[in-house]
Amino acid sequence: QKRRGGSVSFKEMAVAFSLTKAFFEWFSASDGVAALHKKHIEGDVALHMLKGTPMAAAPDSLKLDFARSGAGQAVANFMKAEQQHIGGWKVDRIVEAAGSEFNAVCWRQRLLEEVASSQVVLFSFVDCPWCLLAKERLAAIEGNEAWLPAGSVRTIELEARGRDGKALRAAIAAATGRTS
Repeated sequence: QKRRGGSVSFKEMAVAFSLTKAFFEWFSASDGVAALHKKHIEGDVALHMLKGTPMAAAPDSLKLDFARSGAGQAVANFMKAEQQHIGGWKVDRIVEAAGSEFNAVCWRQRLLEEVASSQVVLFSFVDCPWCLLAKERLAAIEGNEAWLPAGSVRTIELEARGRDGKALRAAIAAATGRTS
């Protein structure tokens, strides 16, 4: 809650930070997340946390509405906090899910080749609301701006690449320290 004037006390911020940190510590140690991660390791495609949820099964128009909404912004803010608190842990899980045959040096080179293949390369999950929003926004400007001529955007759907998609995602995570 904001006080008159919109300020939040240091104590309130410290409590919120402490609770957020405690939540992410619990999350990273939870049996539910461990079970999802085990499925990801055993599977042949890259997965994300929304996979298998009603959101992933929703029509693209609803996903886009969600990504643009206050609720979507709240989830995006949550994901920023997640990155701050357990980003390294998530990167480690993504790399682990790529499998024991994952060679970071080889896949970094492959990632660099993919990135060099077009002016803009978007690595995407087909059912991710924010990926859909990024694709929509890029499509709106591609060919309409001098700096982004038609044919300059390439989208790589990670799930469609199977195990290579998992390895590409791991290479992206290792290179950027981020998982989304």
